[in-house]
Amino acid sequence: MHSPINAALGIETEDLPDGRVRLSLATSPEHHSESGRVHGGVAALLLDGAMGRSCGRTLTPGQNCATVQLSVQYVAAAEGRISAIGHVVHRGRSVAFLEGECTRADGTLVARAHGTWVIR
Repeated sequence: MHSPINAALGIETEDLPDGRVRLSLATSPEHHSESGRVHGGVAALLLDGAMGRSCGRTLTPGQNCATVQLSVQYVAAAEGRISAIGHVVHRGRSVAFLEGECTRADGTLVARAHGTWVIR
């Protein structure tokens, strides 16, 4: 499924064979906050998107899912190209639990996340 926000922001999407999803973005000064660093919301956006798409890959026709809880723990500053990978930890009939990690191109961990998605 096409994501208009990903297209508008230049976010690349990759569905991995094992059900995980990777979202990547080459950050630039346009992504900086007042402090001169990449805004933490950029990593959160990538994590939410990767995790949500991973959940979406488990759905049957007519179902949809939505984030109901997302917790992000920031570890290091994001810079340059960053990628988030999300995966399903457990999926029930109406709720799914997911995790994700966002890293810089050199493998440095930027942020970790876990969240809950409702399935309708």
